[in-house]
Amino acid sequence: MPFSFNPDIRYAETLPARLYTDSVYLSLEEAKIFGRCWQLVGRVADLAEPGSYLTADIGDEAIVVVHDGEVLRGFHNICLHRAGPVATGCGKRQTLQCRYHGWSYRLDGTLHRAPEMEGTDGFDPDAMRLMPVQVATWGPLVFANLDLKAPSLAHFLEGIPERTARFQPEAMRFVLQKRWTIACNWKVYVDNYLEGYHLPAVHPGLYKELDYDAYRVEPHRYWSLQHAPLRAGHGPERKYVAQGEGDDAQYYWLFPNLMLNIYQGQMQTNVVIPRGVDRCEVVFEWYAVDPPADASADPTWTRLVAFSDEIQDEDIGICEVVQRNLRSRSYDRGRYSAARENGVHHFHGLVHEFLT
Repeated sequence: MPFSFNPDIRYAETLPARLYTDSVYLSLEEAKIFGRCWQLVGRVADLAEPGSYLTADIGDEAIVVVHDGEVLRGFHNICLHRAGPVATGCGKRQTLQCRYHGWSYRLDGTLHRAPEMEGTDGFDPDAMRLMPVQVATWGPLVFANLDLKAPSLAHFLEGIPERTARFQPEAMRFVLQKRWTIACNWKVYVDNYLEGYHLPAVHPGLYKELDYDAYRVEPHRYWSLQHAPLRAGHGPERKYVAQGEGDDAQYYWLFPNLMLNIYQGQMQTNVVIPRGVDRCEVVFEWYAVDPPADASADPTWTRLVAFSDEIQDEDIGICEVVQRNLRSRSYDRGRYSAARENGVHHFHGLVHEFLT
């Protein structure tokens, strides 16, 4: 199952097709990538009050994040009795209670009550506590990491908070969410996101908005940034109008599956969740410093969301065709455009590093 990877893009080949079509690799990714990296799991606003909680999944692992006093805590959403869930959905509670047999836990993870366990030899309630996960926040977003030994979220973000400070992410508030289920491997979708090479052929509308010649990708240790300057000029057909020199759309990607699209007062998060070797779920959320009272009735937002939907539909179309073609006996590995696909090459290097 091992595969080679050349760190020099000029000589490198893309990932073997089997990494997109063989479920063995998805199992490895769940353990070695998603089990060790920070994942976006919710919004800070949903955990504002003590006792508030939310639940989420990281791969096959269910977690719960709670606001306990002055801190956020994360746990595996698994009762220590017989693996029932200690929380469902989101809400506010003073204890977490398993809906299987009623065991309950304090918000610090310690066991509060275990009904009818009298007479069980050697049972020590004080030794029973929910298994923890790491939790951290940035801006309006809550992240979790199953690996207690993994470096901090700040280590992974390394420089993103400073570079996005002018957009005031900490002041951004949730506007709306959309979800798509796509018939492709999660990496096909990420590959597509990480290059502007396909803009002229796949996104003619977006291509007209951006200065393609100045489009570039800047890789870092665990993330990359796509600089996409807005094309100069005005006109009734324009979706974005540059507000001044240096106004651009910034597309951040954080390994393995989070995109942060930031432009002109708003931020869009885009999470790609594996739902099988040839299927993924993509969750878009919009945030803004000055959100509308009702985005569905605001003409500016309805226009922006409609344009985003148009781009997403174009991406879905090409990604699903690519997934089908990756199963062909005629294809295994391709070559990178050294000028345009350094972001994809960077991603593939991290996949190789984590899997091998």
